[in-house]
Amino acid sequence: MTPPNTSKGTAPLPILSIASGSAQRLGASAVLVMPEGPLEWDLVRSVANGGVTFLIATSSERQLEAIREAGLVGIELEPTEAAIAERITLALIEAVANDHVKAGARVAVVYSGFEAEALDSISVIRLGEHLERLTARDLRALETSVPFDTLKAVVDAAVEIGREGREGKAVGSLIVVGDARNVLARTRPLGFDPFKGYRRKERNVRDLRVREAIKEIAQMDGAFVVGRDGTVEAACRLIDAPVAGLTLPKGLGTRHWAAAAITSVTKSVAVVVSQSTGSVRIFQDGDVILRIAPMRHARAMKWQDAESEPGEPPRARDRERDRDREKPAPRSTPAEGGPASSKSG
Repeated sequence: MTPPNTSKGTAPLPILSIASGSAQRLGASAVLVMPEGPLEWDLVRSVANGGVTFLIATSSERQLEAIREAGLVGIELEPTEAAIAERITLALIEAVANDHVKAGARVAVVYSGFEAEALDSISVIRLGEHLERLTARDLRALETSVPFDTLKAVVDAAVEIGREGREGKAVGSLIVVGDARNVLARTRPLGFDPFKGYRRKERNVRDLRVREAIKEIAQMDGAFVVGRDGTVEAACRLIDAPVAGLTLPKGLGTRHWAAAAITSVTKSVAVVVSQSTGSVRIFQDGDVILRIAPMRHARAMKWQDAESEPGEPPRARDRERDRDREKPAPRSTPAEGGPASSKSG
């Protein structure tokens, strides 16, 4: 409950202070805040002066501008109706991609876990080897062949395919970016091309709707071919390039071999989503140059203020416990988030 005479903008300050202190004690490198609305950013900055970096994630351009004017680090998110866990994952991906936190770091996340529009929960997430080596610096190193904005849009789509799949099923995909004319000369159609006939501006990967279409079409066989400017030139293409002389790690499937082959004979960059693991690999000149393991099952610890969440009265707890003892034991069921299919992607 918000104290009297306290605006919504100042109400979260106590939990932000707790998050800052917890982050310092646990060795977290940053506090990620997921506000549901505007806050008094100057006051938030006063809490953020404790030595821990504060990152504020929002999809509002106006709020993003106000956050940066207050001297805080803003994380831009695309508008989405996804659950809070999904939005936290997207914010962490953006934070790592833009070098605000390192892969392997701990991050304290403040978000609305119980009541809408109220920051009432803190989770501490250890990134571990998730998002391995996905940094803006790594992607910018590839600008000699593909512009950064185009490559980042393709990688974002690939990471979402690897993390989400489609309709509960794992999905693999291959997207070849750059040197489109030579790439198309090394491919042939597998059948119907869903992008054929659309105007160029209607099939650019920097458009969120186009990336959503790619995620749907990824369920079909064949590769996407994307130009340097981000235009999807073709979909559902079979790559016909030699694999002689190429070497890949054991266990990689046909998509990875196709990616190595096409990038060895053209100036393209290929992004492959493994159907079996969801991992994303980026190929250039026939070799894997980056590997990204999307966060599918990040576990988080939840902290809550004991005074704000009073327990049940003792008698109520005793009655509930007695009823539980009288119930038959439930049958065991497979745990959620089990191993993915072993089929190679």
